[in-house]
Amino acid sequence: MAQTLDTLRGYLKTDKFHLVVTIGSEMIVRAQTDHEFREAVRGAALVVPDSIGAVLAARYGGYPVRERVTGVELTQNMAQQMGPALRIFLLGGAPGVAETAAHRLLSMGPGVHIAGTHDGYFKDDAEIVAQVKASGANVLLVALGFPRQELWLSRHGAACGVQVGIGVGGTFDVLSGRVQRAPMVFQKLGMEWFYRLALQPSRWRRMLALPKFALRVLSGGKQAVKPMANS
Repeated sequence: MAQTLDTLRGYLKTDKFHLVVTIGSEMIVRAQTDHEFREAVRGAALVVPDSIGAVLAARYGGYPVRERVTGVELTQNMAQQMGPALRIFLLGGAPGVAETAAHRLLSMGPGVHIAGTHDGYFKDDAEIVAQVKASGANVLLVALGFPRQELWLSRHGAACGVQVGIGVGGTFDVLSGRVQRAPMVFQKLGMEWFYRLALQPSRWRRMLALPKFALRVLSGGKQAVKPMANS
């Protein structure tokens, strides 16, 4: 995490946009067949593993990955350790969720500035881009779910005037208290997916990607985790 935060600090000192992708096993499987999503991930400035499967796959493929960096933990650590340097815009989630998550971030880190918030229900991309740019934000957290959040940032991030754009999935739901994160024992074992499945059995279709992921890694080696090559 320390290395990731140092990298983000460096990005904030520039005048360029940097896409950061927190990639999980399902996303790696999606990248194998979705060309636009794959190119968005490959075009990212930084890709960090958001699942234990992604960590193990990267190591198996020969990429030096030290630890898992989830969207929730990255957001929390940014607020706690980079507070005064941050002007954050939160985009995504159900109405009211981003605002509640923003208040939570303010309580986590001294000096954090919330530049603005907007829920994930919008049709006019240009209007959102203008709103983010006018806010003066330097970090844009987007919680639209994959692949939408990564594609949105790839297409519009630079126009928003921010230095860092991160797709954070369900982070706002967790920060706002709308969704409970798995107990620490599940997190340490890399079994958060099992905990979520137990609470939301309707997610079983998404879990079908996990055996596909394992087979692709075992059969494809380094090629299978190529979307993580810039991690």
